[in-house]
Order: sequence, then C-alpha cells, then structure tokens
Amino acid sequence: MKMSAPKIKILTLDGGGIRGILPCAILAELEKRLNKPVSQVFDLMAGTSTGGIIACGLNIPDPARPGQPKFSAATFGQLYEKDGAKIFKKRGGFFGGVTSVFEESFGHDGLEELLLQYFGDVELRETIGEVLVTSYDIEQRKPFYFLSRLAKMQAPGENFRLRDIARSTSAAPTYFEPNQLSWQTDKFLALVDGGVFANNPSMLAYTEAIELLRRRNQGSAAPVAAPVAVVEEAGEFESFTAEVSSAESLDYFMLSLGTGHVTKPYLYDKAKNWGQAQWLRPILDILMQGVSETVDYQMRYVLPPDQNGTPQYVRINPDIPEENAEMSDVSDKNIAGLQAVAAKAIQDNDRMIDQVCTILS
Repeated sequence: MKMSAPKIKILTLDGGGIRGILPCAILAELEKRLNKPVSQVFDLMAGTSTGGIIACGLNIPDPARPGQPKFSAATFGQLYEKDGAKIFKKRGGFFGGVTSVFEESFGHDGLEELLLQYFGDVELRETIGEVLVTSYDIEQRKPFYFLSRLAKMQAPGENFRLRDIARSTSAAPTYFEPNQLSWQTDKFLALVDGGVFANNPSMLAYTEAIELLRRRNQGSAAPVAAPVAVVEEAGEFESFTAEVSSAESLDYFMLSLGTGHVTKPYLYDKAKNWGQAQWLRPILDILMQGVSETVDYQMRYVLPPDQNGTPQYVRINPDIPEENAEMSDVSDKNIAGLQAVAAKAIQDNDRMIDQVCTILS
C-alpha cells in the first residue's frame, strides 16, 4: 500500500523541563536517518516550555551557512545533558528551604545566561522555518502566541528575540518567576509557561498549519490572519510499506513528541489530607499531563489515518519511571536515566520512525 505525501509537515513538542532530553534524542535520530536537519523537513515547529526552547533552538540560522541551522538536534540536546544544572539552579542561602514555599524554586539568572549563549540576539523573524511558541499573559489573562509567520510579515508587536521567547514559554509557576517583556511602544507582557493551558501544542499547531496552507494556496497576497494537529503504537504501522505516492497527497502530517508519560501515582490516602502548599507541585504536574493527553485524544480524531492507511498524526511519548519524573532533577543519575528512556523509545519505535522518515522524505 502506498503512503500519501503531505502538503504541510508539522512537528509539535510538549513541555517537561529537563525531560526535553527525550524529544532531542528522537529528533537527533530523525536527522541521522534523513541525513538533513529537521528545520528543513518540517514546515512548522510548535513548542511549549522546554518544547518551545527546542523549536526555537533548532531554527536558529547559522551565519556562516545560509539556509542551514546553527545547531543539530544532537548538539542542541547538550543544553539539557551538559548544562541542565545551570537551568535548574536552586536559590541558596540560609532561608532557601523556607523561601521555596513562598517564592520560585530556581533563580532565572542561570537560564537567561544559557539562553544568551545559545540564542544570542537572533529574532523570531529570522528563523529557518515557521515557529509557534506558547506563553500566557497573567496580567491580560489570556494566551500569547509567538508566531514567526507574523514576525516575518512585519506585523506590529510580533517580533521578539528568540531568547526572550524561550525564557517566557518556560517560566513555569513555582519553578521560575514570570518574564516581563517589553511589547510595542509603551506596553509590556507578563508571561508564564504556556504549559498552564497548552502543554501539548498540537491543536494550536494544527490551526496554524491551516493558515499556512491557505496562504500557500492563495499566494503571498493573502491578508495577515490572527492565530487561531492518530497513531502511537508501532504495531498500527505494520501494514504500511515504505513507499510514498506522488499521485496522492494529504494536507497535513503531524509528528507529536512528548517528554514522557509520568507513571508516578498520587495516592488517595495521602492526597486527601493535603492542603494548599502540598498541592502546589502535584496540581501543576497533573494539569500539564492532563492537558497533553486531552489534546492527544483530540488529535487522533482530527487527523485520523488517510483512506489508504497513511497516518496523519503520530505521537511518541514513552512512559517515564517514577524516579525520572521530576522535570527539574538535573542530577547525573537522572540525566543518565532519561538518556536510557530515550534510547529505549527509539528502539521500541524503530519501525515507526522509519515510516515517519518515509513520509517526511
């Protein structure tokens, strides 16, 4: 059976802190098999939190090689594997344990220094491919979307430095303080992690892809539009052959990469007696994972397999052992554990990854 060639290829990347090691490893495997950077394969990359950092980082142009990215997925993954301790550096001092209840757990200086090192002053309008990154404005009480499409069209108030975008999308409540970002002439944004409403940005990416395809079909004269995406188990691909038909075409194909499905339970006998302080971190974890799984459920219906069996939506999101669940654990032991989870996910999904490469080729 022949596989259809998609018109718009979409990559989405969940939030998950240091667990960004997982999608970086899978993308590095894709680049190895495709022999090209993912920024040249996907028409759109969408990310939330750590996924937003990755989406931006893989679209930074190399000043010495026009049209090529500065970082491969394997190289950019070093931000987590080698420099993770700089991101999640706990506040120190005698009252460190006390203030963690009343303030964010981590200072943002280390994160900002690392983002400056990797991103420099590159702006959203300069990205190699199209990018969508989520954040939430706590003063205006509404989502804020960073869209390269609008930045490249010079829409007012839409262009930002990538390092500011990365800082904003990853400002997880209780982990980092909100990011105040100058906006337009006399305004500013007060932004926190997009994971509070869209930890899995697949549905948002799907709506942006609709606009990208509409503009492609109508040509560059199309007006600027405001921003408005089922297969996971490898066994479901077994009937496909590695052949792409140029005669048939899908509108969309989406690869959605999670940062791991956390299996750690919150036991009723303990949770029933928790107060506000004890619920802070668990509720953030539950909300982010719940949002990710809800969107995954929706996307399976929005982008079902084509009539000939070609998948339009593939999600890879391996189970995360309880000991590797904490998204701020930058210990050598945990990083090694996450690398092992990533390696197993690649091995378990070997056939699926091959078929995804066929669709993307």
